[in-house]
Amino acid sequence: MNGNTMPEISTQTSQNPKKNNTKIIIIVGIVVVLCCLCLVLAGVLYYMGTKGTGPLAMLATETPTLTKTPTQTPTLTPSPTQEVSLVGEWTITFDWDCDGSTNSGALYFYDDYSFNVNNDPTLWGTWFTVDDYVDFMFTEYPNTHYSGTLFVTGDYMDGDMDNLSDMTGCWSASR
Repeated sequence: MNGNTMPEISTQTSQNPKKNNTKIIIIVGIVVVLCCLCLVLAGVLYYMGTKGTGPLAMLATETPTLTKTPTQTPTLTPSPTQEVSLVGEWTITFDWDCDGSTNSGALYFYDDYSFNVNNDPTLWGTWFTVDDYVDFMFTEYPNTHYSGTLFVTGDYMDGDMDNLSDMTGCWSASR
């Protein structure tokens, strides 16, 4: 062959150098440890917040109860020989904000200490009386709570109302 000779081809194949997996393992380990520390810190802050202290105190929630502190002090006391019962049908008139805008409905008190409004299957609650104090509250949110005075005659009661949506008003009922 005249001056054009082919270069010799090496029979050795070039091999890529081995990658060092140790650096990757260390980086993944550091990320996992940091994630675990963040989860522990978030858990501690959440726990502190739900207990009403710490930087996340706004996460604390109030557990609704079936009764609240009465907003009106009883004023009339029935005679010891006369027991007044709520059981039966009443007509209730209520006024949110006590501004003269009233609504009314049929209120049914039952002897198992439950009550219902307008025979509506969703409007149930519980009630109790102590002397001339009457208290009844709906079991569903916003848990409207009525408290007031039951008159000795047993045919009239009135008082204040509020709910978990921070609304307030006044009410009266008669039978």
